[in-house]
Amino acid sequence: MKRLAIYLAVTFGLTWGLLIPAGFLLGTFESGETSSPAMIGLIALSMFFPLVGALAANFACRPEARIDLGWRPRIKQNARTYLIAWLAPAAIALLGCMVFFAANPHLFDPTMRSYIVTSSAAVGLAPDELASQMPPIPVLLGTTLVLSLAIAPFINMIPAFGEEIGWRGMLYPTLAERISKCSAALVAGIIWGLWHAPAIAMGHNYGMGYEGFPITGILTMIVLCTAMSCWLSLLRTWSGSVWPCALAHGAFNAVANIGVVFCSAGQTLLGPSPLGLVAGIPLMAIGVFCWLRLLAFSTPGAGKADVRN
Repeated sequence: MKRLAIYLAVTFGLTWGLLIPAGFLLGTFESGETSSPAMIGLIALSMFFPLVGALAANFACRPEARIDLGWRPRIKQNARTYLIAWLAPAAIALLGCMVFFAANPHLFDPTMRSYIVTSSAAVGLAPDELASQMPPIPVLLGTTLVLSLAIAPFINMIPAFGEEIGWRGMLYPTLAERISKCSAALVAGIIWGLWHAPAIAMGHNYGMGYEGFPITGILTMIVLCTAMSCWLSLLRTWSGSVWPCALAHGAFNAVANIGVVFCSAGQTLLGPSPLGLVAGIPLMAIGVFCWLRLLAFSTPGAGKADVRN
């Protein structure tokens, strides 16, 4: 319990202790995170606070009470797990977009006009001028997909590792020492989603104009983080390493907003990002499937057995 308490105190203390005062100081609780480059940088920095929390929790414990955080990549014996971690997020995001636009066909904008108008304001160009400088949409989409699949996951894996060493390296196996792994994945997901609350209150992921802001956004984030936690916890259990989790997390971040450019309303609480309630249906289904698979590893007190020797 000491390890768990220290981890949560340090991780939440650093994150909320930085973002909440900074949000009031920079005015991003009223104007949104995108109004302040400094806040965008602070939110990115906060991705490394779970790493700090995990290291602090282990350091504060006696050597025999410390936990293996899953530093070793274990690539050779987990090639299939890494392949799933790399490619599955793109499939989940694509299915999510299909579900979202099937349910909301009036929001589908194949010309990307809404996205161009929004982007033109950000770069100080007229919409038509910006559109004339862009490559044809098929070329742009193809290039974006290649970059999002081949390069971005491995770049994003580094900051994602800052989170995963905490959530799947420390929190999930620590909880699994006292409760079953399937229960630990759920609890870890709820805590992980709640950790995002200050950023969600600044418009992160969902904007600020939806009904029930920011409570409904925070609850949505908790639901989708819990689904994703079940998947990432299974990767951790299979591999004994947090690196597949970091790769999956980074790949997910790389493709999550591709569908937004074709949505006339931008990102909404429902989608088209797979973190939305409708576009997230495939992710939630994957979460249920992985949670059922975790039942096979559900013996309480086996948290340290996640790491294969």
